[in-house]
Amino acid sequence: MRLAAVLSCIAPLFILPVCSQTVYTGDILSGHKVISRLDVDDLPYNSYTKLWLRMTLNQIGQSYHVPIIVAKGHCDGKRLLLSTGIHGDELNGIRVVQRVLKDIDTSTLQGVVVGIPQSNVNAMYAGRREFVSHFETGVLTNINRRFPGNSTARLAPDRYVSILWNNVHNVNNFDSVVDFHTQTSNYKFPNFVYADFRVPYVQTMAELTGADVIKIDDGSSALGSVEVVNDASGRPSITYELGSPLLWQKDQIQRAYDYTFRLMANLTMYPANSDSGVVSEFEAYRSKSFYGNAFDFTNINTGGFVERYVDLLDVVHKGQVVGAIFNVFGDKLKDLTNSVDGVVTSIGTSPLLSASDYIINTIYFSNDTKCQYGGC
Repeated sequence: MRLAAVLSCIAPLFILPVCSQTVYTGDILSGHKVISRLDVDDLPYNSYTKLWLRMTLNQIGQSYHVPIIVAKGHCDGKRLLLSTGIHGDELNGIRVVQRVLKDIDTSTLQGVVVGIPQSNVNAMYAGRREFVSHFETGVLTNINRRFPGNSTARLAPDRYVSILWNNVHNVNNFDSVVDFHTQTSNYKFPNFVYADFRVPYVQTMAELTGADVIKIDDGSSALGSVEVVNDASGRPSITYELGSPLLWQKDQIQRAYDYTFRLMANLTMYPANSDSGVVSEFEAYRSKSFYGNAFDFTNINTGGFVERYVDLLDVVHKGQVVGAIFNVFGDKLKDLTNSVDGVVTSIGTSPLLSASDYIINTIYFSNDTKCQYGGC
């Protein structure tokens, strides 16, 4: 090891203490300290810390608390934020963050990994995708369109988001951000990534996943998301979708777990995994990754019962019959055809649909100049 590298790891031992920027409320919840602001600089080197971030008040005047896990290495280095649980019915990412943070050897780690395994506890309590506001007759909010939030907003979800943003995301100088998701209820995804390749390092982050499908995406359809707002703030970010909702799928969890350690190695935070089985599996997945930049949805124009004739990752062609819709008596109302050549990247799971619902979503690569670099 070069002398400069050695000094970079031992230098923190000689830095004089500074005033803490982490704000502790003085409360203890389930044995762990409660904070209102996180500054990882305050935490000791070679440490594993569990905290609660105090959020907004619920309707009976008690605070929501978001769990925060911090693995801080034996010396300074890059900083990685792992976020998940922004939607209450998306659970695979929770297990990824739990396992990754638990298995990091902080004596080997250079830098800091912060995990938020349950960003939207309100939605978790409600068992649904959205933040539930008890306002007027009730308001449902997708908080992954509300970043960076608004601390003076009328509605609680905007204030809730502002606490996450102002006291974790935007104050710890993260070098990269991964936001884990799944599809929402009644739909399913493969292993899938949204990534804005125009942002430096994002393409590398996406390719290291070995995802089944990578959507080259400018983020215009997801303004206010964790990914898009962090990208705009100079922190390369991806949205990593891990299969189906309301499940812990071992294969999806393992792929994201292995990816995270691969990403840490690429960031020079952690040694690369030398297990030949893990490496060969990744190379096999990566060799089959499909890259697209546009979506096409096969919708229905009336309510009814749907039979689907294709599944995830099937190659489909323009004009292909991909399903049929039936009325309550079992009469076929019409065949449903695909509009483009591409790959099935999302599919509904319920046979009962309403008008304008989609039965499949096809990803393809458009040669339209407006789509080629930023997606559309």
